[in-house]
Amino acid sequence: MLVKFNMKDSQIPEKTMEQMEKKLQARFHRYFADEPENKTTVLTKIADQKHGFKAELTLSYQGYLLRAETSDDKAATAALDKAIDILERQLVKCKNKLAQVRHQPIPEVPDAPAIEEEPAEYPVVRVKRLEVKPMNVQEAILNMNMLGHDFYMFENGDSGKIATVYKRADGAYGLIEVE
Repeated sequence: MLVKFNMKDSQIPEKTMEQMEKKLQARFHRYFADEPENKTTVLTKIADQKHGFKAELTLSYQGYLLRAETSDDKAATAALDKAIDILERQLVKCKNKLAQVRHQPIPEVPDAPAIEEEPAEYPVVRVKRLEVKPMNVQEAILNMNMLGHDFYMFENGDSGKIATVYKRADGAYGLIEVE
């Protein structure tokens, strides 16, 4: 397994980096033991924030993108430990789902964390219909804020495409456009 680190505004000693890499390889080795050494890549991003460290892990597994993002006030290794736990649960859940779809028995993994069963179908409890009017991004953000929502779908008057604006965790805004 290949582990790539991306640092943003953080100074982490080389020894600590090596320990984090060994920890990642040890935790995920059992899931990828049968694959070639450099086929599986875990992208790790560690950022030094105002009040602690933030760790983001990204792993591509059989066409699915698994991602975990956590933070810790004291140490980058603690933030990474939390992210590893989340990513491992996602990986086990994904493997179980794929095994159910393929009607294959689930291979036994020692000490695998327990996961909750997901329903076969997800119930839709409400359907909203909206009239899409062309507007610019600033108008869409204004409408979103007036409604008190975290996202707002609209037709971008500049490009003519369906788009969605959303409020990010850091308070900024994002835009998603359909290609």
